[in-house]
Amino acid sequence: MIVKGIGIDVVEVGRFSSFGNNRNDRFLIDNFSKNELEHCFSFQDASEHLAGTFSAKEAVWKALGRDNLSQSVIEIRRNKNGKPEAWIKNRCQKSILISISHTANIATAIAIKQ
Repeated sequence: MIVKGIGIDVVEVGRFSSFGNNRNDRFLIDNFSKNELEHCFSFQDASEHLAGTFSAKEAVWKALGRDNLSQSVIEIRRNKNGKPEAWIKNRCQKSILISISHTANIATAIAIKQ
């Protein structure tokens, strides 16, 4: 495998705990797609999943090395097996591999562009 880009990000889950069940917060609307919010809020504690998804979006952005690419066009979706996938402008980016991990306190993600 030839690596063309790599990105990693770490986020404190506490940054997202203040949202509670409020999906209508301006920060969430500006930084997450409706699909991402639906996924994250399907869990009892959305904050861990919000942090993980946000971290994955940042990691993808860094792996692409694209300053002119807005984070708002990067979407993290899960396939039928729950594996995270990067989507940009509604197209699956099969050349980008993602891994997300989180605890109650931190979330981290790595993205590798092949």
